[in-house]
Amino acid sequence: MNASAIVYTSNTGFTAQYATLLSHQTGLPLHQLEEAAALPRGTQVLYLGWLCAGKIQGLKKAASRFQVEAVCAVGLAPECDLDKLAGDNHCSGLPLFYLRGGYAPARIRGKYKMMMAMMKAILSKKTDSQSRQALKAIELGADWVSAPQLEPVLNWLQG
Repeated sequence: MNASAIVYTSNTGFTAQYATLLSHQTGLPLHQLEEAAALPRGTQVLYLGWLCAGKIQGLKKAASRFQVEAVCAVGLAPECDLDKLAGDNHCSGLPLFYLRGGYAPARIRGKYKMMMAMMKAILSKKTDSQSRQALKAIELGADWVSAPQLEPVLNWLQG
């Protein structure tokens, strides 16, 4: 196994769901980034973070404290350009996985609520199927968290 712990940051709970599923399936200890001070500096971790405007939240902080062995980015979109995501987040060379999470309008607060209102306005002007689906998810909420999405991550963890 390439990691000795799972560290994550979650805003609305979808990343936390994936981190918990991974912990249960692997037996690796699970730590929220804010509470991971108990882990020794340099611990090899699998990091999970939620996406906001193309940035994997908390990754920079995790990388400054731990030896990040792989990264899971959790987002709203059905798929993601992993090469662009790796470049934008300075994690090229690391195993990078994309997991589709969900959206919970009632759990959004502060600046993120304003950002999503702008996204909703942009999407409401588009007519393509993907934009319509995204708009529906933003208006009503959606949850795509599923254990089968973790298969590539589990394969990597098992070597």
